Amino acid sequence: MRNIKTIIISSIILISNLGGQTVHPNLVLTSSDVIEIKKSIGTVPLFDKSFNEAKEKVDLAIESPMEIPYPKDAGGGYTHERHKQNYDEMYLSGILYQITKEEKYAQFVKKMLDAYAVLYPTLGRHPQGKKQVPGKLFWQTLNETVWLLHTIQAYDAIFDWLSKADRKNYEDNIFNPMANFFINDCSHSFNLVHNHGTWMVAAVGMTGFVLNNEEYINKAIYGSNKDGESGYLAQLNGLFSPDGYYTEGGYYVRYALWPFFIFAESIHNNLPNLKIYDYRDNILEKALYSAFQVTDSQGAFIPVNDAIKAKNWLSKELIFATNFVYARYKKDRQLLYLVNLHDEVSLSGAGLLAAKDMMKNEPIPIFNRKSVEYTDGPNGDWGGIGILRFGDASDQETLFMKYGSHGLSHGHFDKLSFIFYDNGQEIIRDYGAARFVNIEEKFGGRYLDENDSFAKQTIAHNTVVVDGKSQFDGDKDLSQEHHSEKYLFNIGDSDFQYVSAKESNAYPGVEMHRTMMLVNDEKIMKPILVDVFKIKSTNNHLYDLPFYYSGQFITSNFKYLASTKTKSILGEKHGYQHLWKDAEATVKSISQFTWLQNSRFYTITSNTENGDKIYLAQIGANDPDFNLRNENALIIQKKGSDKTFVNIIEPHGAVNPIYESTIGSKSSFENLRLIYDDENYTIVEIKGINKIDWKIMISNNNNDGKAIHSLSANNENYNWIGPVSIKK
Repeated sequence: MRNIKTIIISSIILISNLGGQTVHPNLVLTSSDVIEIKKSIGTVPLFDKSFNEAKEKVDLAIESPMEIPYPKDAGGGYTHERHKQNYDEMYLSGILYQITKEEKYAQFVKKMLDAYAVLYPTLGRHPQGKKQVPGKLFWQTLNETVWLLHTIQAYDAIFDWLSKADRKNYEDNIFNPMANFFINDCSHSFNLVHNHGTWMVAAVGMTGFVLNNEEYINKAIYGSNKDGESGYLAQLNGLFSPDGYYTEGGYYVRYALWPFFIFAESIHNNLPNLKIYDYRDNILEKALYSAFQVTDSQGAFIPVNDAIKAKNWLSKELIFATNFVYARYKKDRQLLYLVNLHDEVSLSGAGLLAAKDMMKNEPIPIFNRKSVEYTDGPNGDWGGIGILRFGDASDQETLFMKYGSHGLSHGHFDKLSFIFYDNGQEIIRDYGAARFVNIEEKFGGRYLDENDSFAKQTIAHNTVVVDGKSQFDGDKDLSQEHHSEKYLFNIGDSDFQYVSAKESNAYPGVEMHRTMMLVNDEKIMKPILVDVFKIKSTNNHLYDLPFYYSGQFITSNFKYLASTKTKSILGEKHGYQHLWKDAEATVKSISQFTWLQNSRFYTITSNTENGDKIYLAQIGANDPDFNLRNENALIIQKKGSDKTFVNIIEPHGAVNPIYESTIGSKSSFENLRLIYDDENYTIVEIKGINKIDWKIMISNNNNDGKAIHSLSANNENYNWIGPVSIKK
């Protein structure tokens, strides 16, 4: 695709002379939408359901005492939650006024705006603003921009009903001061290419459309200097790769897509010549599809970077995005599967269209999660992520491997890390974020100190740690400057899919190369994950490879010394200070470790050798406020210069507690070894029951799919085509 700089320059068409009298409403809900909605009320079940739920909510609010408290609480506190409730009720009440023309809804919005027009001019910075940039109504400006985005839509909906004096009062005391506060006092956030910046420019731009203010619109779209280096288009350019992957990860794209689409729809309705839905080869459409692909089989967002695991593709923030992508692009009925799961539509023209099309006598296919790779970075040249899947949604295995950029301020030091899913569960886990959103007692809902001291550190992830230090020595700016390099991604054979990437900057003088494969065979119950992690260095180092898991330990083939009376910690910093050492073992040969999770067994078979160590660890040390979850880890440790970890992660067997039956509790694999390993080639031998005898052959430096490889090892000749092959 074209260079991002070229896109920015070619897209700058400053808005001038909007001219004429603005027709209200003119943001997400338009006057033409209102006409269609009025015609359809009572005939479209899903839209009627959404409308009636909004009406019930607002009617209750109208009958209840109105409160506009002086702001004093952080996230989750009473005043914080009340101001959130107020903007939501104003927003819905404005829509209800437009559809029903019942004045009680306009009166409700007016009464609340009257109170905010008195309160807002008296406010300084919020008293609970600490780590985040403080707003006035809220502890961080992010919440304040969400308030404005909703409230300006309510104002737009009753604009023509209000007197000129009312409009002047609200614009002089709420909307202009708030927009100017964002543009001028919060200029860093306003111009930041980050989800906070997205919310801010969307709120200011929508205010500009309602107030007919060209300055607000231009600055929102093109940045404070109106040069395209920041603003909404720069957000679209900088936060998404060409195929739609959002660089902060799935959890944050869920949140960011809300303002991206609300503002896009507002631009579409006011500045159709910008063709915003066509921008960057339909980047908004790609963004939604990629967001849905980075979910597990249950719809939860894969927790890369800062992430709260409870969020999934049914989150309310995605209702608008799903409706708008359905309406503005190819009307893909696959999206109606999500609309059906949401069981709600936006009260907009797009929401009405989606609800109507749900009624058609046409099949609605299940959303197809598939094996897919996404690039990272504005031009797609910052590495990426690879997702390998096998099976349908009822019992799908999913491998997620990260080899992209740091992920901006919400990124973690986790290059070449992975997460593995099976049986509807996260099997090899990522911690996600240390945060209790909107729980006032837990630091006001902010990110906790443990997010920095543990969750972001490399040892908290399933990737190699060198010398007990996090990648880039924990320097996020340095990490953001670098990215891993894709080596391979191949899903041509569903029974042998693989992804491979390299990282050479995370640790000075250390080169890392990880190749991960989903291997299916009729001799095993389910596909297994084969992980080959090759490390090269001229100096000796200590290498730790953790695997985080849930469930109950069952057995191991190695003897260990358990800490039954007292526990020590694994280290003093870089996240190790939060890990209790539960047990320790020094192994002599191949090791196996089995646990039970959700009635299925899982075994890690490792090519450990004489002198390697294994630690069983648990998260939770040095945590006096009990902020961290007590999750378990198996850590394999090797010492030396050039080392290669080979591990098999194997789902097998089942337990039925009702019938008290157990099958397949033992691993199918009996031997795992490297039979050849140098700079150019790695050959792994895997043996097991049912005459399993596999050889996996990897070309480490030539990823040409047509290259012919040949070598001899163990008195056997190996010949194959392409970078990775398996011989069964």
